[in-house]
Amino acid sequence: MALLAGYAVLYALTLFAMIRFGHFEAGEALGVLAVLGVGFSLLAWLLTLGVKPLAYNVHEPSTELAYLLLYLLPLAAVVAYGFDAVHRLVATQPAASLAILAIKLAIFVVIPGWVIASRFSYRVSQLAPVALPTSHLLVFLGMAIALLVFQALLGRGLRDMAAASVPSEKLLLGMPFVFVWLMLEVGVVEEFFFRALLQSRLSAALDSELGGIVLMALLFGLVHAPGLYLRTNLTQEGLSSHPSLWMAIGYSIVITSVAGFFLGVLWARTRNFLLLVMIHAAGDLLPNTLPTLQAFHILK
Repeated sequence: MALLAGYAVLYALTLFAMIRFGHFEAGEALGVLAVLGVGFSLLAWLLTLGVKPLAYNVHEPSTELAYLLLYLLPLAAVVAYGFDAVHRLVATQPAASLAILAIKLAIFVVIPGWVIASRFSYRVSQLAPVALPTSHLLVFLGMAIALLVFQALLGRGLRDMAAASVPSEKLLLGMPFVFVWLMLEVGVVEEFFFRALLQSRLSAALDSELGGIVLMALLFGLVHAPGLYLRTNLTQEGLSSHPSLWMAIGYSIVITSVAGFFLGVLWARTRNFLLLVMIHAAGDLLPNTLPTLQAFHILK
């Protein structure tokens, strides 16, 4: 509980400083905190009551965690510079999206997975347990429906598709493709490194699942701060296209880190990599359907 209390204090001080000195509008941050940070985390906890987690053992928690924390430095550099470099070199779609996917899989999955597996004697199945028993499938359905309803009511994905007059037959065929793409592009990439590798070792080293969730969420947010600061062509709601370093760090705490809490709760209570990948893809489905179909020339 001490780490959660510390996070709450850090969040409050950061948000106050952003409002006071950076003229930041607090509405988005408080909405994300209420809905994703609290609401969806509570829903994840309720849906996993009585659910048996898959087996997951960490061999050398402190040493493995040290490897991963050191790896965060080059990882943040690639997030900040690498994807923009790909877009400059590969200007056409879907070649650019495929190239970025290959880089993401390499830096978030293959390299850290190989290092941990080879150095500490793991099999792949031990690092990323996969199964879908009925109780876990019900968790997926509950979380997926909640996320889709949330995005339908408050997101812009459906509005964008309606404005683009997307034919229903294109959506019927295209949305399953987008879902599978998102399972790879965001699900496998982020859930393997941040939940299966990092959160598991944080929890084991601290002997606290709650502590692992809190620190993982904070680190997840901070990894994105260099990209928010350096990629000046990237805009976020409430953040200018040329933010100061401190505003980028603040945004990564009050927005980005909070969004990872409910997935941390799900990982702590299920240890099911496939479940997390599917839920992450479901949460990103509506806002990403139109741009993904356009990138792959399924829609003009």
